[in-house]
Amino acid sequence: MANVDVVIPVHGALASLRRCVDSVFAARCRTPFEVVIVDDGNADAELAQYLADLQRRHRVARVTQPARQGYAAAVNRALSLHRDRDVVVLQSDAEVANDWLDRLVRHAAAPDVGLVGCFTDNVGAATYPLQGRSNPLPAGHTAATLDALFARANAGCSAKLPALSGPCLYLRRECLNVVGAFDANPLGSDYGVEIDFCLRAGSAGFRHLLAGDVFVAHEGGMSFGATEADALAQRANAALAKLYPAYVAQQEDLANRAPGRPFARRVDLLRLAESQRRPLVFVSHPWGGGIRRYMNDLVELTEAHCNVLFLEPAVGDTVKLSWPREDESFALYFSLPAELSVLAETLRTIGVERLHFHHVHLHPRAILELPALLGVAYDYTLHDYHPICPQYHLVTEDGHYCGEPDAKGCAACLARRPAQWDLDIGAWRGAFGRLLRGASRVIAPSQDVATRMQRYFPDLAVEVWPHPEALPLPTPRITRVGILGNLSPEKGLQVVAACAGDARARGLPLSFRVLGSTTEPIPQAPDTPLTIYGQYVDSELQQLIAAEKPDVLLFAAQVPETYAYTLSVALQSGLPIVASALGALPERLAGVPHSTTVPWNAPPAVWNDALLAATDPTPRVSDRAPPRARVIV
Repeated sequence: MANVDVVIPVHGALASLRRCVDSVFAARCRTPFEVVIVDDGNADAELAQYLADLQRRHRVARVTQPARQGYAAAVNRALSLHRDRDVVVLQSDAEVANDWLDRLVRHAAAPDVGLVGCFTDNVGAATYPLQGRSNPLPAGHTAATLDALFARANAGCSAKLPALSGPCLYLRRECLNVVGAFDANPLGSDYGVEIDFCLRAGSAGFRHLLAGDVFVAHEGGMSFGATEADALAQRANAALAKLYPAYVAQQEDLANRAPGRPFARRVDLLRLAESQRRPLVFVSHPWGGGIRRYMNDLVELTEAHCNVLFLEPAVGDTVKLSWPREDESFALYFSLPAELSVLAETLRTIGVERLHFHHVHLHPRAILELPALLGVAYDYTLHDYHPICPQYHLVTEDGHYCGEPDAKGCAACLARRPAQWDLDIGAWRGAFGRLLRGASRVIAPSQDVATRMQRYFPDLAVEVWPHPEALPLPTPRITRVGILGNLSPEKGLQVVAACAGDARARGLPLSFRVLGSTTEPIPQAPDTPLTIYGQYVDSELQQLIAAEKPDVLLFAAQVPETYAYTLSVALQSGLPIVASALGALPERLAGVPHSTTVPWNAPPAVWNDALLAATDPTPRVSDRAPPRARVIV
């Protein structure tokens, strides 16, 4: 006899439902269960036939609601079907694997447990790899392989959470008997009913667990569209905050503590350790600039064969080990020197076989001991002169080349500007000399750096490797759009902003430059291709146009202009002009070559097309006709 009902509410999305049901029956679970599908007013004949076939083959119990009543009502119908069983509520676009149910049952063994949730990739209390994001499955992984990693990394581990949501929730019958059914009425929709149930159960003395050893894949988006989901989530959170005064504080506490993070980090470590890519570690400072660009270039060049981690200073004596990928959140922190051995053991667990030093600025001095403790080969790239000078760039206090004085001169400099580890110049160069001599390769980007370094370390072999750089791509011709004068909404401020946004969205070769100021802030570079010059003296506007060299001038007035002195300057420049077909502008542009008028309320795409056409070198019929303004309708 079944011990658990696996409840799947269904409304549409047949392909997702097939995948979900197939995964439930393919999983290797010892716990007896029965699949209960709630047909929530489906009108799809093919889906109805699929459900009928499942029921005929005695694979599922089917509950039918003639008209759609929603998620909460569908779940409640199933909860009342077998009042002696625990229940798993499984979204119809979820995918389970392995012995997923057995693990959930073990977490739910204690009598005070109300709900058990799990990790997922999309929409839930604990998402992976990135928390609170919709994630694709990591490359090379399926729902089954990722679930197996969670099972191994976090066997039997769980964390207490005040509320759970997600594609798979295990509800204990004792909790259901005390708390009752899902209730969508206080929230105004089905969105958040699981959280409301959890909070009610918490008030009744039940605790809820996040199973660190279960992962369920989730397609997401089958019940609500993205826009609708955002609106419903805001509404539900507002209602929950009113119903449960402690809810907001609980959410803030969860965000700060991130109780699921240790589980995710253990899975990260397993993925790195078992990856077919070789694990490497780059040691550097936490800043950007040329060093970070070089590191990023190396990551890109080696990504097919290597997983590159960054080891950077954090706060105080803490260093951060991270996986610098946008789709990964792996990060661990170690206090040096106290946790140097822990750091080394972590790198051994991952299987790191090589270090590459790029810089040690802001690192604790113990970082120099890492290669020997870890016992792996390492490289050292010289991005500046820090092994011979704690000022790194051989620079004086007033910003000039120091001329590399003798040790006495360096000591005088250090007396005024101490080294980061409080070493004199001899000890500094001694420490770095030992580190450099132990490297498999010391790499310099130019011969000058190699020669300069060998003056201080004559026995050091330095390999000169220019930084790798991709071949330059052909530079597209960019049409530079100038907007004259102080820009206000009536002068077309919002039109210009919308045109810049459209240019970015469509990848158009347009760049906007306001030759003046704006009365309101608008998005600028790097968010949109728009920059602002600022205030100017009227008498110098012609010179400013000559210096800025726009290709076309834009007048996007949203009210009827009576004259426009800036248009006079634009006409004197001889540049193409695109202007609103409103007020005095079309009158003044009549008969002017290379001028175009656009309806004042035209969408940004029309304005941008006109700007591009105005500077198109292809001969136009209007260029050969008698001079007159072109009108776009």
